[in-house]
Amino acid sequence: MLLCDSSNVSTVGTAVVVGYTVSNYVLTVIGFFANLMVIIVFINCKIHRRSFTYLLVLQQSFLDMIACCLYLYFYNIPASNGNVAIYCKFATLFFFFLSASTLNLAFISVERYIAVVHPLKYWIRGNQMRSNLPQLCIPLIAAFLVTFQYVFILEEDPAVPGTCTFCYKNEGFRILSGTILLLANAIVPICTMIFSYYHVYITLKKQTKFRTESTIQPQINIEPSTSCNVADIEINISPSQTNDKDKAHDAQQNFIITMSINTLVYTICITPLIVLYVVYTICECFDIHNHISRDIAVFIVVSNMAANPFVYAYKLKYFKEGFSKTFCRQ
Repeated sequence: MLLCDSSNVSTVGTAVVVGYTVSNYVLTVIGFFANLMVIIVFINCKIHRRSFTYLLVLQQSFLDMIACCLYLYFYNIPASNGNVAIYCKFATLFFFFLSASTLNLAFISVERYIAVVHPLKYWIRGNQMRSNLPQLCIPLIAAFLVTFQYVFILEEDPAVPGTCTFCYKNEGFRILSGTILLLANAIVPICTMIFSYYHVYITLKKQTKFRTESTIQPQINIEPSTSCNVADIEINISPSQTNDKDKAHDAQQNFIITMSINTLVYTICITPLIVLYVVYTICECFDIHNHISRDIAVFIVVSNMAANPFVYAYKLKYFKEGFSKTFCRQ
């Protein structure tokens, strides 16, 4: 016997359904064009060639853009007659890109953690890697392993023909599936990002303090002499090297702040869905699978993908410069 949970839009007033559908279309349009804008700017200004980190950000925009489109299709366009089974299996793609987007954000935080906190290991490993492709595939492979189960549990809803639902073989598999999805798509990524960016922040703060003290008290070498002349004093500071290091440090700090804001936005967006499922699991006081609150929570999660480009436009220095160069008249 299968345990089936409906994943359809709840049966509520027509005005609410229409408003929800229109909101989905608006969200998809904003998410698609906002992420497309990021892709155009990165490619046009070759920002993704600056470092592997920016290449991951470019991949993030591709994942978010595709996920927004799939969300519109699988949550708002009903399946045609006779193709419901295939339609439900292909709905796995939406969950794959949703999970890949989350894991890619977490992977960026880990990459920055290693680069800033353990720079020597990062440099050695970077020199040993001939291609960035294997590392780029890590979030995608992890997302595939997490979401592949949807191929087996997404089936046509027997109660509502033409729609899809989650069907489990038994209660144990249902609990196991929910636990894996909750850990992989919410708890572990959030904890990883918070841990990584916290230690990166502490490290950058120490570096800033050290650089400030070095600037105030430069290293001075005085040659032994019977008399002390101005010509005998050599200050070992190269202005060009100091300026380049300052620029690199500022760019690093700017990127960390940008991605920390992305982490905060993601945490805020995913929290309603987590709270909703926890409350439902504890009390089962409402039908979560046919309740409008679930649809709103999923909508908020997807809105995070449309919000990332606006965070880049607000804070990321290289993107703002590239946007002006690409779209604004000189």
